[in-house]
Amino acid sequence: MKGTPSRSLRIFGKILAGAAIIFSPSSCGPAYVAPPVTPQLVKISRAPLSELERGHALHQAKCAKCHGFENPANYEIDELTQDIMPEMARKAKLDMAGEKAVLAYLLAARKMPAQEKPSAR
Repeated sequence: MKGTPSRSLRIFGKILAGAAIIFSPSSCGPAYVAPPVTPQLVKISRAPLSELERGHALHQAKCAKCHGFENPANYEIDELTQDIMPEMARKAKLDMAGEKAVLAYLLAARKMPAQEKPSAR
């Protein structure tokens, strides 16, 4: 059974690779927390409360499934509106209203002070 050790090593390698992905620091969560929809967030936005709430909910349900909250202040408005959101909305299978709601939420969140994720102890 010459093939057995080689096959075992391949399987072991796949297990190690999977564990590395699961336990890598990037999978521990985002560096920032998506801000909740608060009166302050609504005040700095031009969008209605219902749209911001929908955008936040969609972000948590669709976007945060694949990646953590990235501080939108790190991106230019044109970059968010013309490049990032259209691509991410397609990947998340958002309709136009959903894309608009998430974008409204991100544009408002961009003006908020970034909230750091509490460190796990």
